[in-house]
Amino acid sequence: MARVRPGEDDVPTEGALLRALVDRVPAMLAYWDAGQRCRFANRAYERWFGVSPEAVVGRHMSELLGPLYWLNLPYIEGALRGEPQEFEREIPDPGGGPPRQSLACYIPDVVDGSVRGFFVVVSDVTSVKRAERALRESEERFRLTIDEAPIGMALVALDGRFFRVNRALCEIVGYTRDELTGLTFQAITHPDDLDADLALAGQLARGEIPRYQLEKRYLRRDGSIVEIMLSGSAVRSPEGKLLYFIAQVEDIGARKRLERERQLLADAAAALASSLDYEQTLVAVAERVARDLADFCIVDVMEESGHLLRVKVATADPAKAEAAARLERVRIDRGRPYLLRPVVETKQPLLLERVTARHLEDAAQSPEHLAALRGLTPASLLALPLLLRGRLLGVLALVSSARAYGEDDLRVASALADRAAVALENAALYRAALDATKLRDQVLGIVVHDLRNPLGTVLLHAGALRERGGEAERRRAEAIEGAARRMRRLVDDLLDVSRMEEGRLSLRLARVAPRPLLEEVGASQAGLAAAASLDLRVEAPPDLPDVRGDRDRLLQVFENLVGNAIKFTPPGGRITLGAAPGAGEVRLHVSDTGGGIAADDLPHVFDRFWQARRADRGGAGLGLAIVRGIVEAHGGRIEVESAPGHGSTFSFTVPVEPPPGA
Repeated sequence: MARVRPGEDDVPTEGALLRALVDRVPAMLAYWDAGQRCRFANRAYERWFGVSPEAVVGRHMSELLGPLYWLNLPYIEGALRGEPQEFEREIPDPGGGPPRQSLACYIPDVVDGSVRGFFVVVSDVTSVKRAERALRESEERFRLTIDEAPIGMALVALDGRFFRVNRALCEIVGYTRDELTGLTFQAITHPDDLDADLALAGQLARGEIPRYQLEKRYLRRDGSIVEIMLSGSAVRSPEGKLLYFIAQVEDIGARKRLERERQLLADAAAALASSLDYEQTLVAVAERVARDLADFCIVDVMEESGHLLRVKVATADPAKAEAAARLERVRIDRGRPYLLRPVVETKQPLLLERVTARHLEDAAQSPEHLAALRGLTPASLLALPLLLRGRLLGVLALVSSARAYGEDDLRVASALADRAAVALENAALYRAALDATKLRDQVLGIVVHDLRNPLGTVLLHAGALRERGGEAERRRAEAIEGAARRMRRLVDDLLDVSRMEEGRLSLRLARVAPRPLLEEVGASQAGLAAAASLDLRVEAPPDLPDVRGDRDRLLQVFENLVGNAIKFTPPGGRITLGAAPGAGEVRLHVSDTGGGIAADDLPHVFDRFWQARRADRGGAGLGLAIVRGIVEAHGGRIEVESAPGHGSTFSFTVPVEPPPGA
């Protein structure tokens, strides 16, 4: 530690103090005369060049600088002309270390207009340059991060003004860099999305959230809308003061459009699969398309005669409903030119990106037709053939009143048309099947009706033979009568099925007491059950409410269900008839302890002509179908519970007889 020694005798002279000060300065200080010889140098030269100041004095400047001399010569000559010089230079380290960055100042020494020499001040600015370089590199990285980012980037002032934006953001919103930096984010945000954005930005500014993401819409310079994903964050000072916002903007329009297209196709597929009525399904699809892809959707279907039938002109805008209805009412001569005729003739899509007045005038077949076309205010048209295996089934047309259709719209509409064509084909096949079934049932009804008279004749003659013949004739007559009765039962079943299909199954409704009905069934079926070695019992409370039903038809239901149970219950088993009250109905059931029904068979037990898989099943498979028809005609429902080895329970409901005056 240095000691302080007071006293005037110890104070160095002024010259000694000045020399000590100069030697302690870290910068190189020197004086060079007009001949470029050193007259003075401080101790810093030893640190910079490894040469003591005593060795520098008297030497020519070129001897000290070596190769640097020729680089510095223009500045030396400038100083000797009386012009101050300042420049930067890299100086090698004599110790072999990294070079140092210097800032050199040559200050001319001018006396009476003559330059006697110049002063030299050389400062070490290595750390400054290093900091400047780091700053430049940081700024360059920041610039690249902002300007070259593949997504939109912006620095946003606290008032919402853009003060730095990149190229990607300009492309997203359609503004130039200069135009956008003069706007606020509020000015280009869709009005419906602004409140949500401002609320989140406020939370971010107050430090309540570190960042936020928001799907929103920007208004482009041309007035169109672009959907974006905004990611917002904040930049603060070390003290926590909010400086500005950073916005990252991703154009998600393509993704959102793809999501909507996938959803549209899924919804259309669901609508097409919901019904086999082609007109109903196509109307549903037209309305869905008019909601998402078009202002109007036109559907024409090819009839069997080869003529196109206009099924629907749909719109989702109530204000445009009258224009759609007007075009739908116009009768068009398909043999003359009209707007969709090229699609019919070529079986190729038609894309009119811009519909002109000439298009409408050329396609109009009458003043009424022209007025209807103009009423759509069409800006663009996209029409597609509904094709299946090269056969034209119809035409699907989309009309836009604002935007122009393009290739993306054509791709989506084509996929939609493909699905619609398949649905049309399925509907046509289903309709043909219905027609064939209807024809079959008509023929069946006629045949069955005509069989009743011959069967009556057979029974009449068999009865006469049984009464008048001998033992052999009596047995033969009984066999004939048995076969004829089974035939008549089958005929009656077929007639019931035919009536149910046509909705003509008549019921004579009246008040019916359930408990006596069950007892009557038990009594009538007891003999058959006993013959099959089965226990038949009735288990029902006596105070059941009366139901409203057709007594004979309800007996027919029980006869079919009990007969079915007897057929499938092995000897020693039990059949139970029961009933229980419900909410506005009575539930009746027939249970057995038979072998049960396989799970795969349960959905089919009430189908016509279906029979359980057993060798001795017999019958035509109509009994349970008739049971369901009778129950449903009463306004009830029928169910079955069964499992292999655990028997079966068939239960059905019948509405309760309403009170008088209800």
